[in-house]
Amino acid sequence: MRVITIDADTNERVYTRKEVADLVGVSTQTIRLWEDAGVIPPSVRDDNGYRYWKDEELEKIKAYAELPAKDRRKK
Repeated sequence: MRVITIDADTNERVYTRKEVADLVGVSTQTIRLWEDAGVIPPSVRDDNGYRYWKDEELEKIKAYAELPAKDRRKK
């Protein structure tokens, strides 16, 4: 069974750090490091501190992950 996370305020599909990492093909630690470095869109956090990204942010993360490693530098 697959759980889909829906934002309670907007009723939009959101993705957890694990889901983003799986979809992009990197580790959850890499997603956190990229976010902390400011090279991917920041997540929204819920009351429990869980990080979430929306569809449009996920697309930006995918685009960043597809860059050659030498081009993945802080902007």
